[in-house]
Amino acid sequence: MKVKIFVFLLFLAGSHIIGQEFSISGIVLDSKSGLPLQDASVILSGQLSVTANNEGSYIIKAMSAGRYNVKVSHIGYKSISVPVVIGHGSNRKDFYLEPSPIELDEVIVSAEKKEKYLRDTPYSEALVGKDKIENKSYQSLSDALQQESGVALLRDGIWGTEVSIRGLNRENIVTLVDGNRISTSTDVAARLSMINLNDVDRIEIIKGASSSIYGSGATGGIINIVTKAPKQYSSFSLNGDVSAGYNSVNNLSAFSGSLFTGNSFLSSKFSGSYRKAQNVQTPSGELKNSQFEDYSLSGTIDVFPFDNQTLKLDYQLFKALNIGIPGSSVFPDKADVRYPDEKRELISAGYEIRNISNVLYKISLKYSHQFIERNVENIPYTVQTVAASGTTPAKRVSVLKITPGAEHNSNNIQFQGNLLLAENNNLIIGVDYWDRHYTGHREKYQLIEALNSAGTVVSVTNKIIEEKPLPDSKFKSLGFFAQNETELLNDKLILSIGARYDLIEVSGDKTLNPIYEIVNGIINYSPSTQKVLWNEINAKNSSYSGNIGLKYALAPSLDVTLSAGLSFRSPSLEERFQYIDQSSYVRVGNPDLKPEKGKSADFGIRYYSSNLKIISSIFMNYFNDLVTELSGTYEGRSAYIKTNIGEARIYGFDFRADYAFIDNFIFHLTASYVKGDDITSGGNLPEIAPLNSNIGIKFPLFEKLSADFSSSIYFPQNNVAAGELTTPGYACFNLYLESGSFNFNPVNIKISAGCENIFDKEYRNHLSTTRGYLTTEPGRNVFVKLTTNW
Repeated sequence: MKVKIFVFLLFLAGSHIIGQEFSISGIVLDSKSGLPLQDASVILSGQLSVTANNEGSYIIKAMSAGRYNVKVSHIGYKSISVPVVIGHGSNRKDFYLEPSPIELDEVIVSAEKKEKYLRDTPYSEALVGKDKIENKSYQSLSDALQQESGVALLRDGIWGTEVSIRGLNRENIVTLVDGNRISTSTDVAARLSMINLNDVDRIEIIKGASSSIYGSGATGGIINIVTKAPKQYSSFSLNGDVSAGYNSVNNLSAFSGSLFTGNSFLSSKFSGSYRKAQNVQTPSGELKNSQFEDYSLSGTIDVFPFDNQTLKLDYQLFKALNIGIPGSSVFPDKADVRYPDEKRELISAGYEIRNISNVLYKISLKYSHQFIERNVENIPYTVQTVAASGTTPAKRVSVLKITPGAEHNSNNIQFQGNLLLAENNNLIIGVDYWDRHYTGHREKYQLIEALNSAGTVVSVTNKIIEEKPLPDSKFKSLGFFAQNETELLNDKLILSIGARYDLIEVSGDKTLNPIYEIVNGIINYSPSTQKVLWNEINAKNSSYSGNIGLKYALAPSLDVTLSAGLSFRSPSLEERFQYIDQSSYVRVGNPDLKPEKGKSADFGIRYYSSNLKIISSIFMNYFNDLVTELSGTYEGRSAYIKTNIGEARIYGFDFRADYAFIDNFIFHLTASYVKGDDITSGGNLPEIAPLNSNIGIKFPLFEKLSADFSSSIYFPQNNVAAGELTTPGYACFNLYLESGSFNFNPVNIKISAGCENIFDKEYRNHLSTTRGYLTTEPGRNVFVKLTTNW
């Protein structure tokens, strides 16, 4: 009863502290065509932001009377900033944006837990918008990120991929979907694959430890995936979109659609997708185990009980079937390996109150539960003959299949307050709790045939061995964070400072291995080989992290940035407890691993003009106790054991330039270099991408057709860790075509097409060579994609 009264008072306070009679509304339009601009961003004095609906309309309610600065932006347009005086009642203001051939980074990002313009951040950030995603036929989210400077594709398959950000990957990168962490086993990547790309509004990337306010694991950066959100309308509206695509390289057929409805009280979005693909064709032949099939369903409902409050309910389901896993060194070359099914399910609810007072302008509370299920079926086709010994006859042992599986349940609670301490001083404070509960299993099915001296089968034994590669375990984190941003000199100097304190607890149950054996249908819970693999474990970590960033405008078009960060990462459950028997050796976790600790620094120069954009950074990261895998022995067997190495450093640069040299002819260039040093051993760090570049030109072909011809260039990678393969350099050429929108009122149609790896070049991605047999990248791919909206 007390809780209900508190919630009622919270609603009442949020709805009456600020009068409801003040608002501003209008339309955002293209200055040349006069057409409305869907998804334009409108920010009020750097605090509250809204997105224009498909009619170009926006509305901000529950405001105090006074003078505000309104900034309006849209990708592909020049932003505008104008002062607006809000009086009593409703206020109307329309905005006209001028097209720009160069994207000037005046688009909204929220990866720093506050909505702001990308150009204003002092940290190294990048953005991939929905327009780029909709115009390409990407097979995973990693494919959409790989051409960003400082980001490299790490391939564990075609469907299962990861990315490396400035030389760090997997557990060193926090991945979020609408603010919810995605975390699964790290041995074969899949977390970036369980997302409907056509439901993504934007992908935000923070490179380096400046993202430390997200807590453990953000030593390398974060990937913040923001899905499309419902729009608010003054009266009932219904609109949607449908797309279909085809890729020739694997006969991929893809379909997706979204439906948006809304009025002034409630808005909603429902979306779905379906994809199916066969094995990928490479210049050297078909890549076995690269097929996939998946589908997704999601829905979001926003309720506006008061003008300054929003209740958001969200559901996401992603299901994958018969997903091939090619190339892992765990499996024999001839094996059939797949995920028979994978599933990600997310349920979340959040409440937000805005304009509570002149100081506290927003508070939000959110809870989410995410369930991820992963199952593997490995049919190795291995047969081993064991010679007779004494009275023991010879045997032929066939491994019929191995079926590992795991369930990952996680909960996340976050409370956050946004305060305006002065006119240009924003403070974010909050607390969040996150946990992940792992339960797993692995079954080995064997056929054992006893042979006589003539090699004839005299008896048959069917055996099932039940194992747990990891104990049932839990990772819990409670963090307190604050991020303050202030404009010290008007339109000149921005200072951002953040800090976080975390309490982390990791626990694991006592685990026997094997758990039991079933021999010809008879179960034995105490087999002779049973032993205690893991004793009951409970470990606790606590740590501080922080960041500081400066952005200074040397001139209206020239900015310099300087940032530094302190970060930490508590080792994952897989790194602490892993036990994988690969016959000739074992891979073993270490429950006594220390947290990784990092220090980073970044210096950047940015230049923006109407026809030229340059974004550049040099960076240095220094680590203590970096977790890696070193060779050794475990119970007398050859093993690769997770361990901390004493000191390591990673340094390099990122560069991006866009130059409109003739009307809409745009030259674009990215370049990235990373060097990783194991200071303790004097060697190189593993899985570091070589120097690489993407260079190309965008140009119009006809009135409503444009082209982008580009080449991805990778230099040789000879600075490798012990046991890692070197990689020769290569160049790969691509052509993309994109049409404008054809209007058949009320339906708009847009077509995109292209040819990737035009010359069917055979090459190796360095970050795939460590996975065994997966060494050849996909061959020539011709794709076409049709999108309609109304």
